Amino acid sequence: MHGQEVQDSSVYSEVSAPSNLGLWGISVRDMETGKELVGLNQGLSLTPASVQKLLTTAAAFSILGADFQFSTQFSLRQSGRDWFLLVEGGWDPSLGTNLFTGFDQKTLFDSLQHFLLKNNIHRISGIYALHHGRQQDIIPDSWPWVDLGNYFGASVSRLSYNQNRVKLSFCTEDPGLSATLIEVSPVQAGVSWESYVVSGPQSSGDNAFIYAGLYQAQRQIVGSLPPNEGSFAIQGSIAFPALTALEQLRMGLQLRGIECAKAVGWAPEELAAQVSAGSWDWKSVPLMRMASHINQYSNNFMAEHLLVAVGRGDYFAGRDSVRAWLKGQGADAGLFYDDGSGLSRSNGISTSNLTGLLSRWTRASWFSSWLSTLAVSGESGTLSGFTTSKLKQAFAGKSGSIGQVKTYAGYLRCTSGKRVAVAVFVNSVPGSLRSVVPAILNSLEGIQSQY
Repeated sequence: MHGQEVQDSSVYSEVSAPSNLGLWGISVRDMETGKELVGLNQGLSLTPASVQKLLTTAAAFSILGADFQFSTQFSLRQSGRDWFLLVEGGWDPSLGTNLFTGFDQKTLFDSLQHFLLKNNIHRISGIYALHHGRQQDIIPDSWPWVDLGNYFGASVSRLSYNQNRVKLSFCTEDPGLSATLIEVSPVQAGVSWESYVVSGPQSSGDNAFIYAGLYQAQRQIVGSLPPNEGSFAIQGSIAFPALTALEQLRMGLQLRGIECAKAVGWAPEELAAQVSAGSWDWKSVPLMRMASHINQYSNNFMAEHLLVAVGRGDYFAGRDSVRAWLKGQGADAGLFYDDGSGLSRSNGISTSNLTGLLSRWTRASWFSSWLSTLAVSGESGTLSGFTTSKLKQAFAGKSGSIGQVKTYAGYLRCTSGKRVAVAVFVNSVPGSLRSVVPAILNSLEGIQSQY
């Protein structure tokens, strides 16, 4: 496979890639002049995988601002002598997680307990979610069935808790024997688990997948796990996000001495219609910190919720807004923006178009803040192990991986000190995705030394 000459290239016009390792697309662009320096299949629209998150987070910084926060409202209603806690979800993807200091589960429950005691509430007769007849949960149409039951395919939800994740713990035996499901946490009322998981060969890793859709109570688990493990945990998606969130809130308050009846569900009309007797808003971690987690650890769940924020509570309006924003930024007809995270195989962008966007963004007021959210080669996030002695701390960007796709894009510091925007996509990888990583590193080293 030979490089395609780029018009007016002043340094060199050709770059090569291994022809037996899939379909490559490469673009390198001068950040100061915006001039494309070199390319290989650079005009071909390819699947970006999680590099898509660069587009989503950049749009969110521009449209929402780095200080944007999601908001979840808790309010009190009274019926006779009984008090009820109503929760209006605000699409916060970080509610109930322990990922961010100061916005963790303990802080949430301490603050909620303080709100209740301040209103002299020591007993709650029910915790209900407000519905208002609006859509509560969304899964993008193009997400594959194999992903939906797993944690990375969890639904976009108005009210979620701990990223809508459930942990399944297995006890495995000798290779070939059935693995035993020993614990589900948090407990999923009304959900049944049908397991066909076996113990795999030594060093086989986690090869178990959960098959189930949103609101599907019967879930199948198939595949294999490492042998002879007393407890090996995998993570799946929650079947009923809002109900699980309410139950987790109920249990958290119970542990803090607030007596809570086991009544959870959607708010009855008579309670929803009442004027609040007191309310309190829980604010999420600011976008700046959330985007760092999205870009450095490739969090699909949080990336998708940014589209709801952009759409002011409407996922699809948010997606349309990001598409329009990208078009205004110079996205061409080869851009296919189908979701916010890159999990959809329907996404597409050329490496030339992507480096053009990366170069243009350097002149935006929000650029320096957004740049600080990216992973750094040999140092942080998914790029901590992606490095060589020459590339260590020289590349700031995003990696992406889905079936037969391996991608990298971001900013590279070259030997001369020049910084270039670079995108390297490999689609239709014939074997293990790991097999192309050395070749990608070699390509980046070549680019680094040439400029």
